Amino acid sequence: MNYQPLPPHMDERAVSVSCSTVIKGADDPMAIFDSLKNLFPELSIDELQDRPTGFPMPDTTVQWEFTDLDLQRILDIIHDNRILDTALDAMSQSLKGDRTTFRLSRQAALSNKVSFCVTDESPLGGYFSITIEGDDLRRWLEDVTWHRGRQEIPKNVGDERSMSKMGEPNDWFS
Repeated sequence: MNYQPLPPHMDERAVSVSCSTVIKGADDPMAIFDSLKNLFPELSIDELQDRPTGFPMPDTTVQWEFTDLDLQRILDIIHDNRILDTALDAMSQSLKGDRTTFRLSRQAALSNKVSFCVTDESPLGGYFSITIEGDDLRRWLEDVTWHRGRQEIPKNVGDERSMSKMGEPNDWFS
C-alpha cells in the first residue's frame, strides 16, 4: 500500500458497511462468493450456511445480504489503482445525509479490481450494492479518497468537477 498521507483532520471515524447482491438462475453462487471475498476478505464460507449455493439456482431470485463489513480492501484497491477522484464521485452520487449506496461490478471483483457501476444498467455478471452509513459521511468519503493532488486542485463531494450521473467527466481545465 502506497498511501498518500491523509489530511490532518482525518480521524478514526467508524462507518457501517453492508453489501447485497441478487443471484439469478444462470449465476454461479460460488463464483459470486469468491468475487465478494476479493472485496471483503473477512467473509468466510460459513457465511453461506443456510443460503442456496447450488448451480443452477432455483427459478426464483435470491438476495444475499452481508453486514458489518470492512471497506479496507476496496479502499486499498482504489488507492493502488489511483482512481480516488472517480471513487469519490461514484461513492457519493447517492449520498443523503449520513448514508450512501453505490454499485460495484461482480465480474471486476472476481479479478481483484474495483469497477463502479454508475448508470442504472446492470453490467454483465451482475453487481454488488454497497451501503455505507456513518456520522459526517461526506467528510469521511473525501478523507478516505484524499490524495496529494487535492492540495493544488481541491475536490469535494458534488463540486463542479464531479462526474455526471451517467459517469461522464466534467471538463474543468482549459
